[in-house]
Amino acid sequence: MCEANVYLLRDGQEQLLMERVDRIIPGEDNTLFMENIFGERKVIKARFRELELVRHRIIVEEIPQPASVRPGELWLEPDTDHGHFHEGEEVRLKLFKGYNMQPQDASLEDVQAFLINSAGRRELQVLLDKGQYWLYPGQEVDGLIQVIVHQPGDPELYAKILVEIGHHHHHHIDPIGLPLEIVPSGYSHARIGEYYEVQLLRNGQPLAGVEIKATYASAGGQEYPRRQKSDDWGRAKFFLSARGHYLFSSTYDGIITTFTLVKGV
Repeated sequence: MCEANVYLLRDGQEQLLMERVDRIIPGEDNTLFMENIFGERKVIKARFRELELVRHRIIVEEIPQPASVRPGELWLEPDTDHGHFHEGEEVRLKLFKGYNMQPQDASLEDVQAFLINSAGRRELQVLLDKGQYWLYPGQEVDGLIQVIVHQPGDPELYAKILVEIGHHHHHHIDPIGLPLEIVPSGYSHARIGEYYEVQLLRNGQPLAGVEIKATYASAGGQEYPRRQKSDDWGRAKFFLSARGHYLFSSTYDGIITTFTLVKGV
């Protein structure tokens, strides 16, 4: 075995940065390019701190970067720990604006939201309660629903979540046809230790060669630890190595779009 786990030293604590890395290339401006046996790639500004090759461990230390202004993005999360809602249960969704699953104070008064289920499309209200924005689709029947939020502007923002009502749903999900949209290649339950494939679409057509980023609830603010370029069919595979929800994000032509992969925590 010639690969090693890479750990990031931050505030005196080691955090797993990437598993089973078999290729590291130092670049300009103190960057390190890393690739693992799963085909995942990552670039980070860091320096080597310690190499423990016998124990298959590499420790790097992040180089602080000047604060920069990040474009905001929207995302949705379910108000449940189960990863799904039961039939007849009140569906509750939280709406956030920020970056990298890190919420920021922001006004969302100009957003529009809608739901798509087996009965068609229905508009939703976005409500503010004690500093948190909420969507209440109501009591849904067994099946899958898609909820989309849109905020016009520069950049234009879209957020999408797929919510399971009931159990054991495994079938294809039709894209909505948004100007920029991330969809699962095929709906199935996501599990740790498996790959999950998504597809990037522009007006319903595959968009190739564009970066899709992914982070997860337990990343602790780490800068989008998973990144892939979409292939000729707009697809990219991500290895799921952490518990909790995943957030996928992509930017193209003045649009930022996200997709929340709901996982039981």
